[in-house]
Amino acid sequence: MSRETYVIRDGKLVPKHLAAPLEGRRDHRFMPDMAPIDLPGGKQLTSRSQLREHEQRYGIKQCGDDWTGSTKPVWWDAWKRGELRG
Repeated sequence: MSRETYVIRDGKLVPKHLAAPLEGRRDHRFMPDMAPIDLPGGKQLTSRSQLREHEQRYGIKQCGDDWTGSTKPVWWDAWKRGELRG
């Protein structure tokens, strides 16, 4: 008994070796540039390289909605309870 891999083309399962490649598909992947970040003082970060340089200069890291310091920010508990969300 042999196994075969199938892919979906036009809503139907087709043996992979018979299927045409998907249109517009590229082998390489890239991450688009980021949305600008406004900093205090009127400066704006408009690229990932600027963000990386800013983080290195001030010894900080972005970590989603978390903090990376050794102490919790004073606003953290209120934010987690939903009191600071719009």
